[in-house]
Amino acid sequence: MMNTTGGTWWHGKYIPTSAQITAYQMNHEPWAKSVRFGYYGLYFLAVTVFIAILMNVHFQFTARCSLKRAAGGKCAFQDKVYAVFRYLTYPRLPTSVSRFITSWYKAPSLGPTLLLAAGFVFTTLYCFADTYYYRPPFYGSSPLGLRSEWLAMAMLPFLIVFGQKISIIGILTGASHDKLQVFHQGVAGLHFYMSIVHTISMSIRADREKGMANAWATNSAYRTGFGALVPLIWLCCASLPVFRKAAYEFFWWMHLAAIGSYFAVLWYHVYEELDGPYYMYATFAVFAFGTLLRVGWMMYINLRNGVHHARLQILPTGAVEITIPTRLNWAPGQHVFLRFLAVRPFDSHPFSIANFPAQDPAERTMRFVIRPQQGFTRALMKCASEHGNSERDFVVFLDGPFGESARDLRSFDEVLLLAGGSGMAYIAPIFLDLARSMKSEETKSRVTKVSLVWTSRFAEEYVVDSFKWFESDINEAQALVSKKQASVDYFVSDENNESVKPDDDDDKKSVFSLHFGRPDIRAIIREKSMEWEGRVAVVSCGPDTFSTDASNEVADVQIDILMGTAKCNEMFLLSDTFGW
Repeated sequence: MMNTTGGTWWHGKYIPTSAQITAYQMNHEPWAKSVRFGYYGLYFLAVTVFIAILMNVHFQFTARCSLKRAAGGKCAFQDKVYAVFRYLTYPRLPTSVSRFITSWYKAPSLGPTLLLAAGFVFTTLYCFADTYYYRPPFYGSSPLGLRSEWLAMAMLPFLIVFGQKISIIGILTGASHDKLQVFHQGVAGLHFYMSIVHTISMSIRADREKGMANAWATNSAYRTGFGALVPLIWLCCASLPVFRKAAYEFFWWMHLAAIGSYFAVLWYHVYEELDGPYYMYATFAVFAFGTLLRVGWMMYINLRNGVHHARLQILPTGAVEITIPTRLNWAPGQHVFLRFLAVRPFDSHPFSIANFPAQDPAERTMRFVIRPQQGFTRALMKCASEHGNSERDFVVFLDGPFGESARDLRSFDEVLLLAGGSGMAYIAPIFLDLARSMKSEETKSRVTKVSLVWTSRFAEEYVVDSFKWFESDINEAQALVSKKQASVDYFVSDENNESVKPDDDDDKKSVFSLHFGRPDIRAIIREKSMEWEGRVAVVSCGPDTFSTDASNEVADVQIDILMGTAKCNEMFLLSDTFGW
């Protein structure tokens, strides 16, 4: 029973002394000990990242061992474990379902979804499992509000790291920034969830005492709390795909402004609250470290050998080709962010590098093939149409290269490459790299077969022209190895183009097999799983429907591997998308 002597009364409610508040809280979730919930959140995130680091080390070690091991060598138990893991991580929502929600939420594959779901369950249980949500009026802050507060604060440093282009977590886990964006957005959602719980519970606490109006007038924590909530709501709502895609450049600048506003107000909200300033210090530190790394790298690659210049040209298919002489090196499958000072100096966008780097740095030229959409790419199209036939070069700043290197694919026995439309810009350098590694005696590779499937949709006069985008790379690859080792199938999905035939007098007829109609991606993957032996890799880049079919079929093949009905003993998936 509470002591109601020594304090004061307000409208029939007893206001205890500070000593009485302390005595009551000693046995009822003390305010000072509520910081432990933040530690629980840190432990969950840190352990998750540590497991990801261990997995990356294991996969890197396995890839190196595979290069040294004779073809056909395998570990049946390890293959089964991989199959279970991939069956639980690769599947995606069918397009028939995802198309109804994609404007509001772009669902990742099952693996990240399960991990984020685990985070949701973890935070929900730690907040709500103990039903002691509120103290009696005037006896201190809501325990529910404190739990959610510290869980939200613990997420801040990780939220920032997951959103950076260059980060320690990305380096240690081997995950590129575009893959970590899923967790940046997911952790941001959990942070918003906990912030809403904190706001509502603290508002209920205030209403049960002297009312929200009095709390607003007398307690600055309420003013700064709601002041921080406003930009946080903007950050989360404006980041939804439907708004982000409608005006990406506007979103990007407003995103930066909202981040600055949020952290500025949040600092005043928590700087006197127990561990509050320490979480802010950690957040500022990781933000500064990542920013310095990225800016330092940008300055280094753009200034050490002079400013980069780009030349734009419109291809017959309507795509824009960009060529940039550079001494910078890159790996197949990587991308860079381009910033054109004469087009949109404050905007930069990522584009896959569509060619392989020359061995001599003095002869290197980056090549990009871009399908104009809206905003930045449309501005490039306009600029190319005005100056593309002239000798004018445009000053461009490079930021990168970023993305997972596809060189680990050399540790597989066979590789299936799937390109949808301009996704070929990502696939073509990988195809050439694998062909070169198969031929080279200096490069370690166990790849014996590479099959490239490219599907596109163009007007009939552009079918051959579209292939010319990457003709030199494909010609070189097939000149290095036999066509049985490196095959190319080109599908024109527009069935109205069936009148198009390869020129019988053109040597290009032997370069690729031309097909009409949409390819059955799932059937192609299934066929390879029953035909190829050993370790098989599938690489996919294309529209959402294309990538979804590839992901779900590779996931289904894992069941065949577990049942022993597949000829291959392992099937790995590397998937890239047009945007994130």
